[in-house]
Amino acid sequence: MPKIALLTAVGGPIELAEFPLSTPAPGTAALKLRMAGICGSDLHIFRGELPLFYPFAMGHEMVGEIAELGEGLTTDATGKQLAVGDRVVTPYFWLCGQCHACARGRPHACQNLMAGEFRTHDQAPHFVGAHGEYYYTTRRQPLYKVPEDLADEAVAPLNCALAQVLFALRDVRLGHTVVIQGAGGLGINAAAVAQTAGAAEVIVIDKLTERLDVASDFGATHCIDANGISTPEITEQIHRRTNGVGADWVLEVVGAPGVIPDGIGFLNNGGTLLEVGNIGTGRTFELDPSVLVYGNKSVRGVMLYDPVTLAIGLSFLQRTSFPFSRLMPKPFHLTDVNAAFESANAGLVPRGALVP
Repeated sequence: MPKIALLTAVGGPIELAEFPLSTPAPGTAALKLRMAGICGSDLHIFRGELPLFYPFAMGHEMVGEIAELGEGLTTDATGKQLAVGDRVVTPYFWLCGQCHACARGRPHACQNLMAGEFRTHDQAPHFVGAHGEYYYTTRRQPLYKVPEDLADEAVAPLNCALAQVLFALRDVRLGHTVVIQGAGGLGINAAAVAQTAGAAEVIVIDKLTERLDVASDFGATHCIDANGISTPEITEQIHRRTNGVGADWVLEVVGAPGVIPDGIGFLNNGGTLLEVGNIGTGRTFELDPSVLVYGNKSVRGVMLYDPVTLAIGLSFLQRTSFPFSRLMPKPFHLTDVNAAFESANAGLVPRGALVP
């Protein structure tokens, strides 16, 4: 029978459980997974930084092909005909469409947001996580057909890493300057997005030289190895690249609260820090709020995205030529899922990956 990966306790182990396939409900689809990413939020869950139940069905970043269509589902969200074997991407979350935020055109801020952790593998259709062999969608998860010319390695990060930074950086304009804290999967995708948007400077900061090397191939104009240097020294490098004033935008995708004050310090007057990485609850940082007041600086929290961002992302992938094989260079087989998490948790690759 097909398998799905279940985290049994904080820090593992992750075990593979077998369940039977079922007929997808009307308006839904059963997807045979082709590749899945190991996202930073998966690592937060693995390390116990999010309060969830165990065993927990892991994974949400994925590309799959249609194994079976439920009754009434014939087209994707853009009207393209769907058939068994077509590759598709889908948001890993779903929205109510009726709350205060949804009704005012802010679906990414849905007050009744649901995601994979709100479904249980104990009940059919069982396959509710991306780290497995199959995944079943809900009626509120739109599908987007993947063009034939896009490789799985490029598409697999789309429904999380790429879509998240496309949405977070949606206000970046030609000539803006962008600093990215963290060169993991989100940070590297963000460099590509900022460069494509016409940013004059795309400065990426990390402590792993291997990740910075990849970032340089994804649009970074300057990379800063933060090992052994102080925050003032990093700030000095940023000022040298931004005519002495600092960045218009700072994107935080490290997931460590302590880097947020640093990021605010990297901004120019009127700049905005985009806070994406810190999804772990109960963690804090210290900040003198006067730096926001005197500098007219802003902090914007960014969670999820408008689902149509997936269509934008597919167009982005077709019209750019970044080396996505470098982002997920060594996919692990599902049977080696524990080794895959050990590798990703140690930062040995920019983005861990699994194939069934």
